[in-house]
Amino acid sequence: MQQLINALLKYKNSLFYLGLLLLSLIFLNQRSFYHQSFFSDISLSISSRINLFSQGIVNYFSLKKINEQLRLENEMLKVLELAYQNNKVDKTAVLESFGFKITGARIIKNSYDKARNYIIINKGEADGIKTDTGVISSDGIIGIINQTTKSFSSILSLLHRDLKVNVSFKKNGAYGSMSWRGDHPKKMKLDDISTLNPVSIGDTIVTGGMSDYFPYGIPLGTVSKIERPKFEGYYEIDIELFSNLTQKEFVYIIKNKNLDQIEKLNPDE
Repeated sequence: MQQLINALLKYKNSLFYLGLLLLSLIFLNQRSFYHQSFFSDISLSISSRINLFSQGIVNYFSLKKINEQLRLENEMLKVLELAYQNNKVDKTAVLESFGFKITGARIIKNSYDKARNYIIINKGEADGIKTDTGVISSDGIIGIINQTTKSFSSILSLLHRDLKVNVSFKKNGAYGSMSWRGDHPKKMKLDDISTLNPVSIGDTIVTGGMSDYFPYGIPLGTVSKIERPKFEGYYEIDIELFSNLTQKEFVYIIKNKNLDQIEKLNPDE
């Protein structure tokens, strides 16, 4: 104990200086938008590299599972290739006409136990990744890019209470807004569906295509519960997702190639 006290006394000036430095950085972060952005970028970069290192260790012991996921996705791609060949479709023309550019990435950090969750991936500005870009997986959507550094990006997860996604019913095209209420990671709420539309348990929900982030028709989940309020014109609907966001390792960033043209036609911009 005496040695600890002696050490503190010996380095008291240095410790005092570090304490003042820390306080000054905190005040700068709270009072200056520029410094908030600067420190946020540094924090994202440092935490991303730490998580990338730890994820590398985890992935080493999970190679069998990862390889199985890659095998399944390659099988799906092979099926698509054969379908193109049998129908004599020009694959290059199809890719060029598709309105989104796709970039693959790996998740290095994934939170899902908070009210507002984020995901970090190993692709950033050097890979052409930009903010306000949609992110999907092989069986649904993941979220939206909200922050980038040179080598990493942060995703506003679908499991974030402030994120709402435009969706529709596959069977009749009725549009609504899907969001997470902070309960189960596979349970979502669907709002703004008028009682004029027929709705049933088991109906499939897909992306609505009315946002700049996601194309139309990505399967998301099915209706698991319906309540029809007596004096209101909208259903209360629960959705069960196809995708399990707590077990994701690979994602795809999809950039809308026509975004510049769309923004020119938007009178609100």
